[in-house]
Amino acid sequence: MANHKLAKAIQDMGFYEFRRQLDYKTQLYGSELIIADRWFPSSKTCSNCGYKKESLSLTERVFECEQCHAVCGRDLNASLNLASLAVSSTVSAWVVDSADTTTVKQEVNVKFAHE
Repeated sequence: MANHKLAKAIQDMGFYEFRRQLDYKTQLYGSELIIADRWFPSSKTCSNCGYKKESLSLTERVFECEQCHAVCGRDLNASLNLASLAVSSTVSAWVVDSADTTTVKQEVNVKFAHE
């Protein structure tokens, strides 16, 4: 499109509709929608050790950690970080029979260090 402002508005509306549909479907099925902050460094953070790179150019398609030397695709690394964020953001509970007097505590072991 010649008008870049119009193109951006259309693009933003597409993401708005996508998020609206996700929100609707998660409510319909009793799920929870976890939204990562826009500036969450999912691509810059090592999914193995949590080390955060200062900069990562868009041309770098492979993530190489300077600390633990883990190597994986940039998109795979980001998706693993977002999955860790979702797991650490949810609260899960055990259903315990009312006659059972023991308590059960569930903990999630996440290696990822959130900032």
